[in-house]
Amino acid sequence: MNKKIKVHLLVNEVAGNGNAVAADHSLQKVLNNLNIPFSHKKSNYPGELIKLAEDYANKNPNPNDILIVVGGDGSFNEVLNGIKRSNFPETPITYLPAGTGNDFARGAGLTNDPLQLVNNLLQDPEPERVDCGFFTSNIAKMPHGYFVNNFGIGFDAFVVHESNNEKLKKKLNHVNFGNLIYGLNIIKALAKQNTFTVTIKTANETVRYGDAYFVTTTNHPYFGGGIAILPKADIYSHHLDTVIVEKPNLFKFIHLFGKLLKDGSHVNAPQFHYIEAKEIQVTTQKPEFTQIDGEDYDAQDFKLTFKIDHFNLLK
Repeated sequence: MNKKIKVHLLVNEVAGNGNAVAADHSLQKVLNNLNIPFSHKKSNYPGELIKLAEDYANKNPNPNDILIVVGGDGSFNEVLNGIKRSNFPETPITYLPAGTGNDFARGAGLTNDPLQLVNNLLQDPEPERVDCGFFTSNIAKMPHGYFVNNFGIGFDAFVVHESNNEKLKKKLNHVNFGNLIYGLNIIKALAKQNTFTVTIKTANETVRYGDAYFVTTTNHPYFGGGIAILPKADIYSHHLDTVIVEKPNLFKFIHLFGKLLKDGSHVNAPQFHYIEAKEIQVTTQKPEFTQIDGEDYDAQDFKLTFKIDHFNLLK
């Protein structure tokens, strides 16, 4: 028998170059057709979903209330941070992915079909306890927080920073070519991203790499819209993985990237390293850009502590 539910929508219409608007309309149509009552709130500025989610959770919603996030991974990140800072941090979250990359949805096996999502929810599924990362940092604008995908320093953060601050991106978004900017900035990063020293410390070991090019602490395999940087990573593993890639020459980089896209055998390359643990400390010694679930921050050196955490997900 179908469960009686009330849905609460939190929507970021900017996500996915317009995909979120279409997904929101489709979801509302499904809810109306099934006579399911719902409320609707949308974010008007970056970060507002944090407050909206915190306010929702602080009302201690009952099990018949279902919170659905409509947007991209950054939108889901904001809602997660709002839920976790509320008085009821175990409040379940549901997600209709409608962003550009949708990497968390890929890692969690979530549907992007509004009808299938609603039908799943009507079957009264139990919330799943899934992993997320928690960090403390020396970033003035973000001293602590949660992430569902990854926290990257170096190459990927350079690409995100250049793309998010590219004036041409907005123009290309209007004609659905926004992703082209990322491809162009990957080429730019190959030319301009320098190496840096990083120290990784866990309870069992301390390692140092003096020629790091890419350092990301990840919660699941994917980044950059479906690229499996670490195929073995899993949101149910109860640990985090920090991936370190030392800079190869251009020929080796192309070869490594080809392996990454083909079969995941890049993990066997001598330039590729990863460390898994429930708590990981990462320290860098020169200014680099960073990105947290696709949100970029100014270049600086970093002193970071990552810990495994969790939240409740309805699928």
